[in-house]
Amino acid sequence: MADAPWRCSQCGTVNEPVANACRTCGRWPSLFDLEESKIEDVELGVKDELMPDVTEIGEAETFEPEVFDVGEPDEPQSEPASAQRRRIFRSIIVPLAVVIYLVITLILNR
Repeated sequence: MADAPWRCSQCGTVNEPVANACRTCGRWPSLFDLEESKIEDVELGVKDELMPDVTEIGEAETFEPEVFDVGEPDEPQSEPASAQRRRIFRSIIVPLAVVIYLVITLILNR
C-alpha cells in the first residue's frame, strides 16, 4: 500500500494512497510504479457522491434528561392465599414430582 497519492503509469490519474487499483482504468500498480509515481503535495479533487458534506459544528448542546416525579413508593401488598399456594406448588411440588418420576423409572428399568 502506498504512503502518499500515486499516479497511474497507464492513464496518468492521481489515485488515493489506499487505492489498490487506478480508479479510472482499473490497472493494479506494481511496487515499482508506486515508488516512482509518488506524489507528495497534491490535494485530491475526488468527491464521493455518497459521502455527506463535512460541516463544522459549533458549541455542542448539553443534554438534560427529563426528570419525572413518581412520588413515594406504595406499601408492599400482601399476596392473596391462592397466589401463595401457586407459588409453593411451582417451587416445591413440581421439582419433587420430577425427582420421584426419575427414581421410579431407574428402579423399574433394572
